[in-house]
Amino acid sequence: MLKAVNIVKSLGETKILDNVSLVAHRGEIVVIVGPNGAGKTTLLKILALLTPPDEGHIDIDGSLVDFSNEEDKRRMQEKIAYLPQKPPVFTASVYTNIYLPLRLRGIESGEARRRTEHWLTTLRLSEHAKKNAHKLSGGQKQLLALARALALDPEILLLDEPTSSLAPSTAELVQDILKSYAREKNCYAIVVSHSTAEAKRIADTLHVLVSGRIKATFTGKIPEEEILKWI
Repeated sequence: MLKAVNIVKSLGETKILDNVSLVAHRGEIVVIVGPNGAGKTTLLKILALLTPPDEGHIDIDGSLVDFSNEEDKRRMQEKIAYLPQKPPVFTASVYTNIYLPLRLRGIESGEARRRTEHWLTTLRLSEHAKKNAHKLSGGQKQLLALARALALDPEILLLDEPTSSLAPSTAELVQDILKSYAREKNCYAIVVSHSTAEAKRIADTLHVLVSGRIKATFTGKIPEEEILKWI
């Protein structure tokens, strides 16, 4: 299991996260929804081991993360693919944006090519493979960043509003890919979403985060009217 336990994070006198706990299981998708300023992105950054909590701890497969131990933290981060709200792209071709991070992770060149071509095809970016990534539209950049994350075959997939810039039909394609990916790879997947419809479509467990606290948790059938009470 991946567990966040009693997480507290403050900015000055303001508690951004106040005693937040959640559990993720392999092969399932956890979705976090809530209004702007609820602390969703901060929680995801802590799970990505980019920001230490003020209190509480992260447990990955029974191992507590020591944020003060840089070597231990880097070792854990190699299992993680984190997609921020506005993912960066390299000043290079679309193809290289996927291929190069794989090579830097030590993936053999033939396997790196195979993964790159697979995700370019799957996310409908093949025709843009030779294009400079900065010339892509906002939605295409989001797809490219997602392809880059999925190509790494992470054990932990952390996505911050991965479909926010996408047309509805493309968003549904991505949602279906994420559901299949989490199950087939048996990885942990935690998604911050702005969309209750998306949450209902992909979530195995849904947490509603409001003002730094989890106000409601749903599993199984997710009632949209109950979610909307909070957001």
